[in-house]
Amino acid sequence: MSIATQPTAPPPPPSSAPTPTPTTAGRDPRVRRAVTAATFGTVLEWYDFFLYGTAAALVFPALFFPGEDPLTGVLLSFAVYATGFVARPLGGVLSGYFGDRYGRRRTLTATLLVMGVASALIGLLPTHEQVGALAPMLLVALRFVQGVATGGEWSGAVLLALQHAKERRGFSGGFISSAVYVGLILGNLAFIVLVGVLDEQSLLAWGWRVPFLLSLILVGIGAYLRHRVEESPEFIEVVRSGERARQPLTEALRHPRNILAIFLVRLGQNTSFYVIAVFCLSYASTMLGMPRWVTLTALLVGATVAAVLCPFWGALGDRVGAGRLVTVSLVALGLLAVPLFVVLDTGIAALIIGVVVLAVGIVNSAADGVQPSYFASMFDARVRYSGISIGREASSIVGGGLAPILATALLASAGHWWPIAVMMIISAALGVVGAAIARPVRE
Repeated sequence: MSIATQPTAPPPPPSSAPTPTPTTAGRDPRVRRAVTAATFGTVLEWYDFFLYGTAAALVFPALFFPGEDPLTGVLLSFAVYATGFVARPLGGVLSGYFGDRYGRRRTLTATLLVMGVASALIGLLPTHEQVGALAPMLLVALRFVQGVATGGEWSGAVLLALQHAKERRGFSGGFISSAVYVGLILGNLAFIVLVGVLDEQSLLAWGWRVPFLLSLILVGIGAYLRHRVEESPEFIEVVRSGERARQPLTEALRHPRNILAIFLVRLGQNTSFYVIAVFCLSYASTMLGMPRWVTLTALLVGATVAAVLCPFWGALGDRVGAGRLVTVSLVALGLLAVPLFVVLDTGIAALIIGVVVLAVGIVNSAADGVQPSYFASMFDARVRYSGISIGREASSIVGGGLAPILATALLASAGHWWPIAVMMIISAALGVVGAAIARPVRE
């Protein structure tokens, strides 16, 4: 290469480095291997994370918080569920630092292994009936570890995929968003199968443990795939040029506008998504007396549609503008808040499945699919892992962890769903503000 014959020349730009070029990226096996490893690992991480959410709505109240009325038991279970979201910013900061300083690949492999071990240990936990108050305490501790692991996953997987792909980044990044939905599908499918083949006694006695223990095997496969991937070309270029950030967190915070933008966009989307994916599942079965298969199936179909559409939304974002697509999807989420609950109250299975598919599978996936390339454009390569992680994971506390708790508390206080719909509308409006203030950087 020319750099070998001209040692005094400045380092070449990433596009001329010994990495895939725009014309060969789609055919280069390194690109496919990177996208596959990033996507597969993200599927497994989010399978574990969402698996807890499904268990929190369906079985954990009886296993770890017995003796409470149904609504209080669900509220306590969601409180432990929120612990994972509280831990995610810490995981984002730690992973961002190590990822920006020492590389994306090793950091991502570590988060995957930590998640696998924590999930398997949840599957081995004794229940409240066996050890009393120690059971929920151990559940809180392991949920916290899950949150730390998840906090560094999405941002790192996005960078591992996008920084190998030199073209069609929106499309490539969309697969990472799809992976989150596939994790949701697997987490819910596990309980659909269990509910279908086991009676209530068997499900509570031992059946719920199986999906958690299975994750240890799956995570081992994901860690192997990630170990085989080369480090991202952009990080290699940063190291070669001697421009690694000494304090990535501090330097990322020099772009507070974009961190706030990511925070608000994710707040707007997460609130609606987690109200639908977690609270509505419990609301329909506990308060409306609907069979569990209805809401589980609705969420499964919606997530399947989203998993298929995310890469195409990412590609569309490259054509029409990521910020514009995010704004339209957030407005649509706000408009769907009231119709969602009206349809739930009908108790008609086909209508419920339809509205969930519309909200999760089409509207929410539009915001999700474009976010990898959108968020990555807001920071330069030196601090990109840290910058994305700070804004994205901080929003998870409110939009993800607290949303089901607030929704449950509002329902208990008002006796009706309308305050929950208002909360969803306000959060969507804040997300629109976030998209409006975002300012992508140019390297």
